[in-house]
Amino acid sequence: MKKLLSVAVLSVVVCGTVCVAGAQENAETTPQHEESPLQVVFKWANFVILFGSLAFLLKKPMGDFFRTRQNDIAGGLKRAEDAQSSAQARMDEIERRLAHLSSDIAALRAETQKESLADRERVLADAKREVERVIEQSQQEIERVARTVEREIKEHVADLVIDRASNTLRTEMTQDDQKRIVVRFIEKL
Repeated sequence: MKKLLSVAVLSVVVCGTVCVAGAQENAETTPQHEESPLQVVFKWANFVILFGSLAFLLKKPMGDFFRTRQNDIAGGLKRAEDAQSSAQARMDEIERRLAHLSSDIAALRAETQKESLADRERVLADAKREVERVIEQSQQEIERVARTVEREIKEHVADLVIDRASNTLRTEMTQDDQKRIVVRFIEKL
């Protein structure tokens, strides 16, 4: 029913507008004369009816449009505020981290130096143990070689002494000397 009324009012307004427009064209072709008060009232009535009916017809859709638009803008502002507060919180966290960064770096440096000193001491201790082990092995090897050389020298000296003694015995010893040596040897046993 409301729509039928709206359509009727709109058609009256359109017809009135067409009539006024036709009257204005006739007035322009005819010599200028002053409009009658009735024509002025019709023009204003036509104006009021046209814009009144437009306002009436567009009130609900325009109201809905503006409410929707207002809600969209309010939601956008709310999201922007949330994003800004979130960004500010992240920025504060980053600034806090940056403020502590120098102390963190200093702590890491101190820890690294401490670890490097411990590693250095460990490496030096390992190297010292390795040197001591090598020295001990070298000493054992030298002693073994010395014993071997000493034994070889003794054997060689013994061989030389035996050879010389046998040469001496062969050349200088007589049968009586040989018998005396054998007798002495037997007595010692």
